[in-house]
Amino acid sequence: MVKDSVNKLFKIVKGLCHFTVSLFNKLIAQVHFLDPRENTKQRIISALVMIPVALYAIFYSKNLFLLLSIALTILMVTEWLDMTRNMDDQKKWRIIGFFYILIPIYSVIKIRFYDVDVLFWMFAVIWATDIFAFFAGRSLGGAKLAPDISPNKTWSGLAGGVIASAIIGLLSSFMFSGGIIFFVFVSVLLSLIEQVSDLLESKFKRIFGVKDSGNIIPGHGGVLDRLDGLMLVAPFTLFLITVFSSKFGG
Repeated sequence: MVKDSVNKLFKIVKGLCHFTVSLFNKLIAQVHFLDPRENTKQRIISALVMIPVALYAIFYSKNLFLLLSIALTILMVTEWLDMTRNMDDQKKWRIIGFFYILIPIYSVIKIRFYDVDVLFWMFAVIWATDIFAFFAGRSLGGAKLAPDISPNKTWSGLAGGVIASAIIGLLSSFMFSGGIIFFVFVSVLLSLIEQVSDLLESKFKRIFGVKDSGNIIPGHGGVLDRLDGLMLVAPFTLFLITVFSSKFGG
């Protein structure tokens, strides 16, 4: 009986794996069909490498988290200095870059020390927004969100990101004491802020006349490109847990 149960479980897991791989391949084929220039496979492979490392640092290793924070800060500063090296008023842009990078990194570290569950919720909203906005935008297309700043972003992508974040909010409400309405609302709000933060990074690159902040991450460009949504979301999340601390109790 035990052997039969194990065999059934194995078949179910095997079936789920085949279904996941099939769905993955269909999504990749669809996106490349819509826009052959997209390096979607590189983006997904990079994400599959980075997300587990980030999750391990968030939940299991404070030292690794601090080490990654320092390393990412150094890389972001290097990218910012490189992007602004040809600007007329370098001093002004270096001051802006100092606060643009320092405040989010400080916020992320504070949130990590406050509660790892809050940090995981924040990253879950960011990741869900990015992933679903990307696939919704590529699949559905439609009117451009901000064509002068980022020509690939669409209103359908924004809607996809918001819907995904609402689901994250619903699921996250069971982790905290704030209730479903509160967490769905603030998750959607974080999703909107994340997409504004993404556009802000694109605006900076337009000003500096560069396509990407760097090329260290395959499919994503630089560290600032990958963490663009974090830059405004992290400080706002720190604000939320400061003002509504009772809502984030377990």
